[in-house]
Amino acid sequence: MVINCDGIVHNPLGGASYVFEQEIIPYIMGSLHKEKLKISVGAQPNSSPHFGTLETIALAFALAWKIEDSDSKKQVTILYEVIETAPGETVTIDGIKYQKSLKFTGKIDDYFVEYIDILDHYKELTGIDYEIRYQHEFNKQPETKEVLKAVLENREYISKKLDQKYGNLRVRMSCPICGLTDKNSRKNTYKDDSIIFYCPEHGEYMVNVNEDISKLEYNSPLRNLIRGMSYTATNLSDNYDYEILRITGSDYAGFYQEELRYKLASYLGCKVSDMSMIFYAPLVLDWSGAKLSKSLYVKKGAYQDIPKKFINYSFLKESLGHKGLDILYDIVINWINNPYMLFRHYSIYYFMEEFKRYE
Repeated sequence: MVINCDGIVHNPLGGASYVFEQEIIPYIMGSLHKEKLKISVGAQPNSSPHFGTLETIALAFALAWKIEDSDSKKQVTILYEVIETAPGETVTIDGIKYQKSLKFTGKIDDYFVEYIDILDHYKELTGIDYEIRYQHEFNKQPETKEVLKAVLENREYISKKLDQKYGNLRVRMSCPICGLTDKNSRKNTYKDDSIIFYCPEHGEYMVNVNEDISKLEYNSPLRNLIRGMSYTATNLSDNYDYEILRITGSDYAGFYQEELRYKLASYLGCKVSDMSMIFYAPLVLDWSGAKLSKSLYVKKGAYQDIPKKFINYSFLKESLGHKGLDILYDIVINWINNPYMLFRHYSIYYFMEEFKRYE
């Protein structure tokens, strides 16, 4: 199929783009209350960063630079939240899906150096520093523990909302001996303040939520809820001299956040008007309008029609070196300077044409 177009990019206004047609930084600044800001961006380092991840990281640095540029008193850093508990291997035993994490299998080391290369380059380009926080470090925050306890106390209601398939609370912990983890938490049991997990090889093991919860893992919707409430508590607390703003892809906007974050946070007693801000990165789309998918490329060899440099960082760097990151940064800083451009999505073919202009 051949799709012809005139090559003209239109940005019709609608929704938020009407409100933020010319300025968005003043609105963001008006919602910040501390001199220090951490812009949180996360990724599972289970493959070379795909193009959508690159765009989100570039946008995080561009937004940080723009905020500091607008107020010399602001100190902004990038907080890269590493999801080292993401699956590295999966296996089915007696009809139950189990996984071993990137950290346990050591596969986190296969691509992590690429993420550091990207962060280092954007630090040099913008002067914005970054820090890395792992899932176990996030769990050690006292705010995270309190949120988890609230979730457990209301787990029957929360589970039905967050897990449409099984109705389980998708909290997990790897077997301390072999690393197997019940992916869908189907064997979990609860007693008082303890969660009891089951390994098909080594039997039961448990954690008391009043003690060390650093080894706990969560599926994406539960992690999103806990993270949002924990960030909010941090932002409101005088114990921290910083606040946190989250950047993530627009596929996590809309119905997802309304039903699985804001309503549940409200149910758990979190004042929604106080909740931490989420800044959404435009999605990178294929020719049909679907989100460009890392998993489809990695597992099924999709996107054979797209030049490889627009698939992931490994190919981009091989083709253009760090210049590819520079071009992407120029594209996203233009969005922030013209914020009506932030409230739409972009096909990969749009980026192809933009790269030609910058190259």
